[in-house]
Amino acid sequence: MEIFGLVGPSGTGKSHRASFVAHHLGIDTILDDGLLIQGPRIVAGRSAKREATRLGAVRRAVLSDPRHAAELRAALDRLAPARLLVLGTSSSMIETILRRLGCAAPAAGQAGDREGATRDGGRAGAGGR
Repeated sequence: MEIFGLVGPSGTGKSHRASFVAHHLGIDTILDDGLLIQGPRIVAGRSAKREATRLGAVRRAVLSDPRHAAELRAALDRLAPARLLVLGTSSSMIETILRRLGCAAPAAGQAGDREGATRDGGRAGAGGR
C-alpha cells in the first residue's frame, strides 16, 4: 500500500480538499479524523468530530484506543487499497496514526509540516509500506 499524507493546521480545509487531492493522485481510500473512507462511503471508524471534548477528539483522531486502531487495520486489510491518503495537522501526527495501524510512514520529508498551509491546505507526500 502506498501511503500519502496531507498536512495542514486545523481548520484549513484538509477534509474539504482531500477528495480533490485523492482524485488527482489516484487514491480511493482516505483516513480522516478517525474515519476510513473509500470512495463516497465511510467503511470503518468513528469520527473525532463526534467526541464531546477537544482532548477526546485528538485521542480519537490519533487512534489512541487500540480497539479503534484494530477496527481500521482490519478494514484496511479487507479492502487492500493500493493507495491511502492520511490527513493530519503535523507529520508527527500522521506518523503516530500509521504506527498505531502498523503501517510504514510516508518517506521522510514527504508529509512534512508546511508554513502557510492555510493557503493550500497542506502538502501531499508519498511513501510506501
